[in-house]
Amino acid sequence: FKGTHRITMSATELIALSLSRDLLYPLAGTPFWVGIESFWSKLQDELPDAVWDHYEKYREVLFVWGMPAKSYKRQHGILQTLHRCIQEHRVAEIEYQSIDKGLRHRRIEPYAVVFYQSSLYIIAGAVEIAVEADDRIRHLKLDRFQKATALDLWFKRPADFDLEQHLGQSLGIFSPRGESRDFRIRISARAAPWVTEDPWHPEQQVEPQDDGGILLTVRAAHELEIIPRVLSLGNEAELLSPADSRQAMAGMIQAMADRYSANS
Repeated sequence: FKGTHRITMSATELIALSLSRDLLYPLAGTPFWVGIESFWSKLQDELPDAVWDHYEKYREVLFVWGMPAKSYKRQHGILQTLHRCIQEHRVAEIEYQSIDKGLRHRRIEPYAVVFYQSSLYIIAGAVEIAVEADDRIRHLKLDRFQKATALDLWFKRPADFDLEQHLGQSLGIFSPRGESRDFRIRISARAAPWVTEDPWHPEQQVEPQDDGGILLTVRAAHELEIIPRVLSLGNEAELLSPADSRQAMAGMIQAMADRYSANS
């Protein structure tokens, strides 16, 4: 059927596609980016000059900025192997350079690829953990993969596994271990607009306070999804609960105070 369909697109549609292309630039070097560039080249060949002129006029004043300068070119072959394992339900043997545990050899059951904050993550089941276990799902950052091999072993993806629901348990990309928890944070009147303008989670709860501040309740899988956000607001925010996370944060702040005091 090659050549039987012509591509038509308005200048507005072309601008939207161009912005999406810029946002996906961190995928450069992956099979996904090859597809994006291939389609972009087809558009350049098919669309009339008038559409491109209109598009270029608007793109002079419309920018995408702040994207990280990263590329997955080195992981191109690894991603292809993992994608094949996802499609064929094959177990993958990988070399994974963990930040805190060094290089490890392990076997995984790859379920999906997730693009989160300009990085790719592989959502996978841990082979060494029973299928019935609640904590067998792992979120593995593609940047840390050193090698991936498709094995002649097959797995059955759990019928009740819902990727969207699974990711919704977490504020970020942390892998949920057990039940997620509610975190309550008091935000000052000065910082409240920042939090309401850029919500931490679609299902967060905001309770306005008499002084203009807010009480923020947000569900997260791990305290390290919350504590850095609270710290970024300085003394304009206070983590109220859970108690153990509040205590952990107090320890971090004390250690920071001691360090800066020692260097003063």
